[in-house]
Order: sequence, then C-alpha cells, then structure tokens
Amino acid sequence: MGHKVVCLDCKKSFSQGTDFNDRKEATCPDCGKPMTLLPHRFRPPKKTEDKKWETVKFLIENGFYYQHIYESVTKTLNGFTKYENLVPYPDNIRDAKEFVERYKNQARK
Repeated sequence: MGHKVVCLDCKKSFSQGTDFNDRKEATCPDCGKPMTLLPHRFRPPKKTEDKKWETVKFLIENGFYYQHIYESVTKTLNGFTKYENLVPYPDNIRDAKEFVERYKNQARK
C-alpha cells in the first residue's frame, strides 16, 4: 500500500510509501520522464490493458488524480461543507468523458 508514482507512457507504477508529505520527485527508470504521484486508492491496470491506461491518462489530464469525488457537495449555513455519496472512478473512456463533464467542478486545477 502507499502512494503510487506512475509513468503514463511506459505504463508502470511503483509504491512510494505512506507519508504523502515526504514524497520524492520520481522519474521513470525506462523513459526518464517525470512520473505522476497518485494516492493509495489508485489501482493500476495491467501493462497490457491499453484502453484502461488510456482512460487513466485522460482522467489525469483533466484534473482527476484519483482523489475522492462526491455525487453531492453542498455548503451549509455554518460554513461547513457536506460531502455525500462517494463516486467510483470509471474504467473506460466513454464513461470517463461523462465523468469529467459531470464532476469538472471537483477536478484539481
């Protein structure tokens, strides 16, 4: 378990430990490009699952780094934010396009 660093070009991922504050910049050992840091909940597809990797890349390019996404996010009167119904990440490109459009307000900037 722990955070993952992922190379979207080589379709490789490595665990980086559990301390998110002590993360290191990582470069891919194969291609030398910077790797993307993702949380522990990310489960990388098999290297041969090209369509799933295409979906992962599309989601990350649109600001979805496998952070929690909620069906409903509302602000209450006391300034508290209420989060309801955790949404699962899609595993195909068609669903990913709908996901990005529907939850774009929760994407990382």
